[in-house]
Amino acid sequence: MSTHQQEIERLKSLMLKKSYYVMFRKVIDRSKLAAVLLDHYHWIIALEKKGLVFASGPLFEADGSQGVGMTVFRASSEEEASALAAGDPFCALGAMTFTIQRWQLNEGRIQIHLDISDQTYSLG
Repeated sequence: MSTHQQEIERLKSLMLKKSYYVMFRKVIDRSKLAAVLLDHYHWIIALEKKGLVFASGPLFEADGSQGVGMTVFRASSEEEASALAAGDPFCALGAMTFTIQRWQLNEGRIQIHLDISDQTYSLG
């Protein structure tokens, strides 16, 4: 094995290689969204509190318009992630449809700044 290939293998061995499952939501009936928006927020926050959501929120197009929604689940399988996604009130009502893709997290950085004196924090 060449030195170049050895370095590639060394770096790959250090990577996290943690699998998450990403739900991409697409609007199919915008008229139904407002009726279940509060239910959607309750659903996603409940999953967050259970530790099942890594991150979630809308994606935006280059012109600033809102595109698809995305949620990254902490799930053990695609089937588990699909079951979680199917519980989204947007999808259950037929306002949105979804797809699930496995995402392998290899690298990145998360910073959390906590000020103990006033119990405030920020993510950087």
